[in-house]
Amino acid sequence: MESGSENLDLMKFINVKGNVENITPHKIAVVAFIREYGLLKIEAKEMIDCTMAPTYRKDFCLLALKLIQCPDMEFKELEALLTDGRYNLLSVHLQNFCVRLQNIYVNGISALMDCVTSAVDKLMIEQTEINTCVVSRCSVLGFYLRRIMLYLDKLTFVQVVSLYKSFCLYYQRGRPGLMMRSLSKEKLNNVEPQVASTSQAFPEDLRLSKLSFRMNTIDRDNSFEECQWSRKQAELFTAQQANLLQVNEDKALPPRQLQKTINRIMNDIPEYSDIHFLSFLNCIRMKEFCGAQDSLYNCFDRAVFCVTGNSSACNDRNKSFRYAALNRAAMHTKFGHNSLAMESVREALATAQEAADGSCLAHAAAWGALAGGRARRAALLARVPRAPRPAAAAAQLMAQHTAVNSVRPAEVFQILTKGDSINYLHAMTDLTMAGLANTAALWSLYGKTEMASVACQLLLNLNTKCNIGVGSVWHNTMALATAGAGALCAAAWRGDAALARALAAAARASPARRVAARERARGALLAGKWEEAEQNIKQLASYDRWQSQLLKAEMFYLKGDATEALESIHDILDYCKTEDDSLHYISLRLKAMILMSQVQHTFSSMQSTNIMLLNEALSLAKKYHLHYLAATAEMHIANVQLNMGCAKNALILVRKVLPSIMAHGSAYDMARALLLYTKCRIATAPTSGEARLQVIQSCCETLESVKKNFTKVGAQARLLQTWYLQAQLYNAIGNHAARNQCAFVYRQLETQNPVEPTNNLFIMY
Repeated sequence: MESGSENLDLMKFINVKGNVENITPHKIAVVAFIREYGLLKIEAKEMIDCTMAPTYRKDFCLLALKLIQCPDMEFKELEALLTDGRYNLLSVHLQNFCVRLQNIYVNGISALMDCVTSAVDKLMIEQTEINTCVVSRCSVLGFYLRRIMLYLDKLTFVQVVSLYKSFCLYYQRGRPGLMMRSLSKEKLNNVEPQVASTSQAFPEDLRLSKLSFRMNTIDRDNSFEECQWSRKQAELFTAQQANLLQVNEDKALPPRQLQKTINRIMNDIPEYSDIHFLSFLNCIRMKEFCGAQDSLYNCFDRAVFCVTGNSSACNDRNKSFRYAALNRAAMHTKFGHNSLAMESVREALATAQEAADGSCLAHAAAWGALAGGRARRAALLARVPRAPRPAAAAAQLMAQHTAVNSVRPAEVFQILTKGDSINYLHAMTDLTMAGLANTAALWSLYGKTEMASVACQLLLNLNTKCNIGVGSVWHNTMALATAGAGALCAAAWRGDAALARALAAAARASPARRVAARERARGALLAGKWEEAEQNIKQLASYDRWQSQLLKAEMFYLKGDATEALESIHDILDYCKTEDDSLHYISLRLKAMILMSQVQHTFSSMQSTNIMLLNEALSLAKKYHLHYLAATAEMHIANVQLNMGCAKNALILVRKVLPSIMAHGSAYDMARALLLYTKCRIATAPTSGEARLQVIQSCCETLESVKKNFTKVGAQARLLQTWYLQAQLYNAIGNHAARNQCAFVYRQLETQNPVEPTNNLFIMY
């Protein structure tokens, strides 16, 4: 124990340097800027009936706070900030500031020391009835001036000389005199009445030969850097950038620029551990595993040994260890390393239980639920007391878990609603957005596309504005990107191509790009453009391998290649046998089974096997409450029955399912459902007489809606089939004018957009 205490005391001694303020030329310039303003304010008070306009006082305070908090900037940047018009500053204030910097540059170390000491002596005098202090000792400016003076007094003579040399380089690398020339030669009436300057501007030709000689004698290799980060500046920068990465990545610095700034801070403050965690977040953002792992280890290596007190040293070290394991679990989960993530989860759970840290336990359980299997998820998400945030997150994970385990939708949404009530009660915007995104995903899973669209619109119209620093930003998280992808999917689902293109152009997130690639591939398949479809399917494979595999199988089927289609479908079904714990696996499996039934129905004469496969798909869909997929399976069963000669049974089944398809189906599904309904009505119509004519006339009217929907989605081959069928029906009832019109349009469409003829269309659903 004694040796451990000695080690901790040693580390405490080593880390004293981290609390020392770095005195840089930029900080000296900020002190001069504050000093000249304070002197002007003193002059204004000494004159009778003279006050400084509030707009100048307000803008000075905002600018001074910005200069204190922001990282060091070059003199060119400071000049631009002062003169670009963003802040209303006194012209005489800027003139005096320029004169003060020239005075330090010309007169040497004594002028530099006098600038700092006189700022404290003249501006922070004792408060009396006659004299009022300009800068309070306990204000932000007062703390800043006192801190600069304190650490300047601690410098050795050699260090002060190096600081002055750095200031000369800092000043010379700017544009000396340019700001003076840019200011008006007349002293504007910014103070009422006009305040006279306490200093006279140096002439333009300031002893150039002497300055040149001075600069030639400066040793450029010194221990002071012109731009160095202080500890407080680094802490503010880290907090703001970490918050932006969580809330809105687009507003944070670009990854390369952010990493460059992080490296500068690491160089200036090597013992500052939080900057390594910001580097970890930046690497996670760019999916860079090696950099993320190195940054995470560097962060917690420093956090473990940077202990400031002996009494809580062991406890702090345990805290660092368990949160290091927790963040390692999060990192591996993000990269899909589930086995490694579970190892870290177990370590975090063990250390958190030992320290009775409920927050760490809850977060470790949440990451374990994401990385673990179905049994692990049920155990980790057991009902235990939790803080509001972990409880809300656990409710969303539990809703997903129950949804993929065939729990009734009412119970699933009840769990989700409990989580949402916690979000609303504690104003947790990010989890509120995640809850709406989960709601939309679950409605889509159950086949209620209109409800999913409503949830996406609610999320997109949610007021997510929050304050970060002096500005405000809108939350732009993955949940919002998912809502944008949902809106894009709904537009394509309804056949609104213009809106879908606009949403795809506006959305830059990965979910929207995945949906856009999928819809382009599907559109090319419907249009019979095989090369374009294959290209888009390959593009989709980088986002979603198995969805692209499903579209690939559909492409082979439409081209008439049954062997390749079945091979792709079997790959999907083999995957679904092993991967049974994701939100989309059951829907993927059902879609593959339905597509396999189509291939068997088209290229095989064994319809009994096909019916058995569709019945199995229907049973699974009902078990997991996937209502729309169940309706789709029943439509395929009706289509098989129609082609087997059981037209009446097919018509009964279609009439049962048609309302669900019309309420939640896509434009393409509605068109082919109505087309199947039309075929069933024709097959069951009376053989002759007025009743048959009425049925056929009604079917011709229904086909108008079918053609409209097929046109929306660009299903050229199915559209030609519909025109052909309509022409035959008009011919059957003796309407030769309508028949000829349909034949004419059919010929025009066939000439303008030729498609490969196929006999599959007449038996396809």
